[in-house]
Amino acid sequence: ALEQAVTRFNKQVYKLERGLEPNKVVPKLRESLNLWREFYPVVQNLRNPDLKDRHWTKLIDVMGEYLDRGDSLTLEALLNIKIIDRKDTVMLISTEATQEASLEAMLDKINEKWRHTELTINNYKELKDTYILGGVDEVLMVLEDCMVAVATISSSRFVSGIRHEVEKTENALKLFSDTMDEWLECQRQWLYLETIFNAQDIQKQLPAEHKAFIFVDRQFKDIMRRAKDRPNAMLAATAPGVLEAFKRCNETLETVQKNLEDYLETKRVSFPRFYFLSNDELLEILSQTRNVQAVQPHLQKCFDGIRYLDFGDDPKSISIYAMVSGEGERVPLGSSLKARGAVEIWLTQVESNMRSSIKAAARQGVKSYPTMRRTDWVQENPAQLVIVVSNIFWCKSVEECLSAPGPINSLTTLLGDLVNALRDLITLVRGRLSSLLRKSLGALITVDVHNRDIVESLIHSKVSKASEFGWQMQLRYEYDTEAEQVAILQVNARFNYGWEYLGAQPRLVVTPMTDRCYMTLTGALHMRLGGAPAGPAGTGKTETTKDLGKALGIQCVVFNCGENLDFRFMGKFFSGLAQCGAWACFDEFNRIDIEVLSVVAQQLLAIQNALKSGLERFLFEAREIRLISTCGVFITMNPGYAGRTELPDNLKALFRPM
Repeated sequence: ALEQAVTRFNKQVYKLERGLEPNKVVPKLRESLNLWREFYPVVQNLRNPDLKDRHWTKLIDVMGEYLDRGDSLTLEALLNIKIIDRKDTVMLISTEATQEASLEAMLDKINEKWRHTELTINNYKELKDTYILGGVDEVLMVLEDCMVAVATISSSRFVSGIRHEVEKTENALKLFSDTMDEWLECQRQWLYLETIFNAQDIQKQLPAEHKAFIFVDRQFKDIMRRAKDRPNAMLAATAPGVLEAFKRCNETLETVQKNLEDYLETKRVSFPRFYFLSNDELLEILSQTRNVQAVQPHLQKCFDGIRYLDFGDDPKSISIYAMVSGEGERVPLGSSLKARGAVEIWLTQVESNMRSSIKAAARQGVKSYPTMRRTDWVQENPAQLVIVVSNIFWCKSVEECLSAPGPINSLTTLLGDLVNALRDLITLVRGRLSSLLRKSLGALITVDVHNRDIVESLIHSKVSKASEFGWQMQLRYEYDTEAEQVAILQVNARFNYGWEYLGAQPRLVVTPMTDRCYMTLTGALHMRLGGAPAGPAGTGKTETTKDLGKALGIQCVVFNCGENLDFRFMGKFFSGLAQCGAWACFDEFNRIDIEVLSVVAQQLLAIQNALKSGLERFLFEAREIRLISTCGVFITMNPGYAGRTELPDNLKALFRPM
C-alpha cells in the first residue's frame, strides 16, 4: 500500500510540475515525496520475512534504539528514530538475512535427503541373522554431493549466523564418511577371514587368531542386525560407539591377518613351492588337511610336469603310487610314500621321490640303451629321459668321433647313423601310436634333427677336436655312473641336471639364433647373473628360456608382469625361487613401476651375491633363508612399447642382455 501511494503521488506531482506555473508549494511537495521514496526501501527491508530475532537484535545494537517488532512499530516511530539515516545498515542486515535463509534452505535440503537415504542390507549365505552391506555406491554418491554442498555453504560470507547448524551437519557427514570407510574395510576383512576360520583345520592350527576373530564376528553381526532393523544410513553410521567399534574390529582383524600371513610364511618356508600359490589357493589346501585330494588342483602350479598324484582307486587312500603328467604319462614314486601329517611335509617327500624316481629311471635308461633297439627303447622310458639319455649317447658318439684318427670320416659315418635313426623314428610315428607316445616321439625327433644338424655343421666346419669352439658351443650331456648324475656343459659353463619331472612336453625347434641364446643364458648363469632377452612380442623370448630349463631339468615359472606389482610381492617370489632352486621368467618386466624396480635391484643383488659366495643360507629381507644354487631369474622385455619403463642402471648390471 505504501509503495502504491508513493507511486500515485509521484505521478501527481509530476503532472503538477508540468501543468502549473512555478510556485513554492510544488517543490515542497516534491521534497516531501522524495523523503518518502527514500524511506520506502527501508520499510521494505524491515518487512523482510527472513529477518529472525538475531537480525533484529543486531539492528537494535546498531541503531542504539529499541525496536518492537509488534503492532507498536509504526512509520511514525521509525521516522522519529531517524532510521532513514541508517538505511544502508538496514539494507545490509536484510540482505544478510535473505542470504542466510538461502543457505538454511540448502542445509534443510541436505538433512531432508539423509532422512530418506537407507543402506542396502543383504542376507549372507542364507545364514540366520547374518547380514552384510549391499551396494553402497548410491549412498557414497549422496555423501559426496552433500559434502560439496556443505563446503559451498561454509565458504559463504553469510554463514556466520547459521555456522553452528552448518558445523553440526558437517561433523555428522565427516563421522558418516569415517564410519563407512571403517565399516567397508571391516566387512572386506571379515568376508575374507570368515571363510578361512570356518574351516576346523584352520581353527585348530590357529586357536588364538580364531578366538580373536570370533570376538570381531560377534560385534560385526550385532552392528549389522541393528542396521537391518534401522536401515537409515545416517542414523546407523553415526550411532554412538559404532565408529569406535569398527576401529577396534579392524585393528584386531589386521593383527589376525598379519598372524595368518606369518603362518602361511612358515608353510612356504617348509615347502618353498607354495610361494608360487596365492594366499587363497594355499589356504584352500590348508583348510582341508584331512582331505589329501584337496592339493590336486594346485599341483600344476607347484610342479612343472605333475598334473595329479595317483592315490589308487580308494578315494580315502593316503598311499601315493605315481605322478601323472598333463599328457597322461605315469611315473611310479616308490612303494612307501604316504600323504600323512602336515601337507607341506608329505609334499616335500613327493618332491624328493620325484627326483629320485626320475634319477633311477635315468640310470635304468642309460643301462638299457645300448642293449635294446632304439625304437623299442623309446617306448619303455619316460619322455623326458628319452631325450636326456639319447643326448648322453649322442654326445659320447660325437666325442669318440672327434678323438678318432680320422674325425671327419668318423663324423660322416655318425651322420649316416643319425639319419637312419631318424628314418626309424619317422616309420614308427607313421604307425598306430598312443597320444602320449606320439608326443614323446615328436619331442625326440625335434631334438634328433638338431643333433643331426650339429654333426653336419661340424663336418662342414672341419672340426677335428673336442676342444674346438664348434663343439664346445653345443649343449653337451655327460653321465657320471658313480655319482648317478648328468652333467650339462656349454663352453665353460657346467650344470648338474635338475631332475624336475617334465612329463611329455614338446621341445622347441632349435635354430642358430636359439643356440646363441642358450650360450648367452648359460654364460649368464655361470657368472651368477640373470638373462634378459629383448625383442618384439611373439619372437620366442619366453619359450627359449623355458626350453633351456627343460634341457637342464629345472622348473621354470613364467610370470606376466604389470604395473600393480609391488616390492613385497617380488620379494616373496624371489624368496621362493631361492629356496626351491627354480627359475623364473618375468615377461614384460619393464612394465613394473620404476620405484619398484629400484627395490627389486637390491633384492636380486642380495641373491646373486649369496650365489657368488657359494652360501647355503643367507639373509634376505631381514630373514635367513635357504639357498639352492640352481635358482635363476630371467626377464623378457619389449623395448619401445608404450607404457614401458627404462630399467635403472643398477638393475641392468644384474642381467646379461640378449
